[in-house]
Amino acid sequence: MPDILNIAISGLKAQQTALSITGNNITNAGTEGYSRQTVSFTENNSQYRGGVWVGSGVTVDSVRRIYDEFLTGQLRSDTSEFNEQDTLASYAQQIDSLLADSATGIQPGLESYFDAMQTVVDDPSSLAGREVLISQASALTDRFDVISDQLQQQNQVLNGQMAVMAQQVTAIAESIASLNQDIQFAVGYAQGDEPNALMDQRDRLILQLSELVDVNVVDQGDNRLNVFIGNGQALVVGNDFNTLYADDGSSDPSRADLYLKKGEEVIPVTNEISGGTLGGTLAFRNQILDPVINQLGKMALVIAETVNEQHKMGLDYEGLLGQNFFQDINSSDAVYNRALGDDGNANPDDRVLSVWITDAGSLTASDYQLEFVGPDNYNYRIRQVDTNEIVQKGAITGLFPETISLPGFEIRLEDGSFQAGDEFRILPTRNEATAMEVAVTRPEQVALAAPIVTDAAIGNRGSATISQGSVDSLDTIAFDQLGQMTPPLLIRFTSATTYDVLDNTDPGNPVPLFPPIANQTYVPGINNVINLGNPDQTALTSYNGQLPIRPTYQADPPAAQVAAVNGLASQRFSISVTDPDTGVTSKLPDLNTAPNSSARSIAEQLSKYEGISASARTTMEITDFTKDANGFLPLEISLNGVVLTDTLGPGQSKYDSTYPQEVADPMTPDFLAERINANYDFQKLGITARSDGGTLTIIALNGDDLALEVNGDHGDGFAVSNGQDISLTRTGESPYQVLNEYEGYDFSKGGPYSWSFDIENQGSFEISLSENYETGEDMLAGVREALRTAGFAFNGDLDVAINERGEISFQSRMAVNGTGVYGSSKLTLGGQVKIVLDDGVNLTSNTNGNNLFPADLQPVETWMGINVSIYGQVMAGDEFTIGSNLNAASDNRNAQLLSDLQNIDTVNGNSTYSQAYASVVERVGAITSRAQTNRDSSEVLMTTSQEALASLSGVNLDEEAAALMQYELAYNANAQVIQVARDMFDTLIATFG
Repeated sequence: MPDILNIAISGLKAQQTALSITGNNITNAGTEGYSRQTVSFTENNSQYRGGVWVGSGVTVDSVRRIYDEFLTGQLRSDTSEFNEQDTLASYAQQIDSLLADSATGIQPGLESYFDAMQTVVDDPSSLAGREVLISQASALTDRFDVISDQLQQQNQVLNGQMAVMAQQVTAIAESIASLNQDIQFAVGYAQGDEPNALMDQRDRLILQLSELVDVNVVDQGDNRLNVFIGNGQALVVGNDFNTLYADDGSSDPSRADLYLKKGEEVIPVTNEISGGTLGGTLAFRNQILDPVINQLGKMALVIAETVNEQHKMGLDYEGLLGQNFFQDINSSDAVYNRALGDDGNANPDDRVLSVWITDAGSLTASDYQLEFVGPDNYNYRIRQVDTNEIVQKGAITGLFPETISLPGFEIRLEDGSFQAGDEFRILPTRNEATAMEVAVTRPEQVALAAPIVTDAAIGNRGSATISQGSVDSLDTIAFDQLGQMTPPLLIRFTSATTYDVLDNTDPGNPVPLFPPIANQTYVPGINNVINLGNPDQTALTSYNGQLPIRPTYQADPPAAQVAAVNGLASQRFSISVTDPDTGVTSKLPDLNTAPNSSARSIAEQLSKYEGISASARTTMEITDFTKDANGFLPLEISLNGVVLTDTLGPGQSKYDSTYPQEVADPMTPDFLAERINANYDFQKLGITARSDGGTLTIIALNGDDLALEVNGDHGDGFAVSNGQDISLTRTGESPYQVLNEYEGYDFSKGGPYSWSFDIENQGSFEISLSENYETGEDMLAGVREALRTAGFAFNGDLDVAINERGEISFQSRMAVNGTGVYGSSKLTLGGQVKIVLDDGVNLTSNTNGNNLFPADLQPVETWMGINVSIYGQVMAGDEFTIGSNLNAASDNRNAQLLSDLQNIDTVNGNSTYSQAYASVVERVGAITSRAQTNRDSSEVLMTTSQEALASLSGVNLDEEAAALMQYELAYNANAQVIQVARDMFDTLIATFG
């Protein structure tokens, strides 16, 4: 009887266990991540008794959860994909709305700006219209700023969220590693039976992890799971976990990067992470946020660059040459903020890089990485960040400054110890939308007029007309002087089919250009574009004539004559010619010029070479005439041996009839100009002069030296210069009021105030002002003193001037005075040489550093940048003029060109401003739509996976109820067996009792 009792008891216990498991299933029917458990029964070993095998009951073999590794992995993958697409779609929708919103988008601002531009085209003389234009331009820059700020704020939000999500990943990883340990211990304790609840907890954590990042789970084989994220980065290995955290990017501190810490080792994993909300966040930053920031920056650069370039082609309301309408895209702040050194660069931290925009329309919307790859400190490569493509490789020389050019910009390595392993993030467009500002502050500064005006002489006998003309470039020889076309031009027809172009600076005495344009062909009956320089020819210009250290003293006879030389050094040129058809280069004999050669002599020697045409001109300015207060001797002035201050009687043959007979006292520029122009010898030599009442300008058209000699009292004389004004370029803060020569300024407030300037054959220099000057005279003296101590060499004294725009310039002037009753003062000034080279002709200087030509000859185009045409019949003697526009207030020609920018393909050569912005909006919209579609489809897949897993592992209450009844019946039946066994046992006791 005990056997049947034991059998019944084993059955009772087994069914009790089954009832408990079923009840647990029912109780956890709503528990997330709970896997349905089932009981597995095993028959106890049978016993051989009485010749038969008798069963001995049942044992619970195991309690296992219903689990499918494939379905679980699929759910993790689908969950990760859905969360990635959901995050991307959510963020993308925000940017899409921001860009397309009429209150914040760029397109409405562009339309309002160009509407205001059209208003000033219609009425350029209206200052109110110009004020509205400035206002609308400011509104446009505000829109760029607002959107850029929103995007930068979004970046900061992403940085914070990445940090939080990284912490969550680490916390989950720690819990998984802990469960790995607990499960391993529990399995060992239970002799191989798995702790289902702990395994469900681990699976739930891994599923939560997949919501944050894509995961890959690998069974280690001892009931522990290893978890990898991204492209195989180990997060959990057995009982150990690694830490994921966010921190400032080493290449770009404004962008958080993700790092995985393994013990003491830190590995950057940003580019390895995908999937989940963390992967969606990174995808949004890489696919939308950063590209949109850069594309808006590129748009801002293109608008600023193109508008500035055209605006500077015009004249403002006051007749001054236009300045930047928007802030200079290559300001000192901008160029240095476009390069970031990596935190890991070797010490010392002394590298100086700048990034200069050369063609905004050719820029990409990408950041770049400049990497010094070794094995030495010279080899570099440049990688485009968004595509990871190597776009350039090379090596630097180590001689700074050095330039690396890429499409649309160039990287200038200025100084420092660049070393193998160094990296620099190059950001050509990143900050430009925020930096865009309007530079003009007054309506008078808006440059709507064209800088030139054309006209036909009233006395023309032909019927030809001249076009209004246009200026395509101010970076030419015709616009060396700010705001003025120099020189004004006269087109004079020498026949019905030929013309000359002359220097019309003195309308009463036009002279040949330098270099000359003569005997040009004109074809009646067609529109003739007038030759104002040849784009296929280049020109080299020597330095201007140099003042000597001091005037030369000439003693009276019988002392020997002393030569006052021009001081020009010798020069050796190498000349070669490359045949454009064959590419063969032929070297011609070198040319050596002697010291103190005249510019005319040098030009004549150069012109003997085929493909070279050289001309020369000497310019001398004489100002600041003085008269001795206690005069005794008469003032005598000679030019190239010709006395200009003599008194002649009737029948003289030295001057033509226009000469002034009475010698001026005190001496004046007008008198000397009239004497020079009336002199027969000077007329033959091509020496001419002009006076504006205060300055006498003498020109030797053929480049002969100009030699002065002065006799008279010590106080009699004047100042001599070469006529070259040197302009100062502001590098510091702008004064709050326009500087002028009549008022002082307090430079001790609001600075620093600094300017730079270039000196021929010496380099660049800088001055700064920090004093309070009460009067304009004090300020000019302060500028003069700053220039004197700037470090450049000069002869004579410095004359400082400030123009109407507040721009500072100066030039050296040397005093030339009489020497009293004994001797005289002499001064000789050399000229300037211009060399015109045909295509294929190469000229190099083999003389390092002298006062004639720079060692590095840099040819420039001879084209003046001016386009005019004449149409119709002409007759010999007909004249047309091209000069500076003196009626800028009502001229709208440059305004029309500024307005035309709205419809020009300025972005990438194939898009207007509006089209480029629309392309950005469309791209964001397309990504948003695709992300939303992907989100919806991935949600369906995730739901399907959830349902598939739930159908297998989830609790079905109907099934559990049926199982509950089954196990209850079995439990009761086993209880009955026990009762039967007890009754049988009681009967046996009673029988044998």
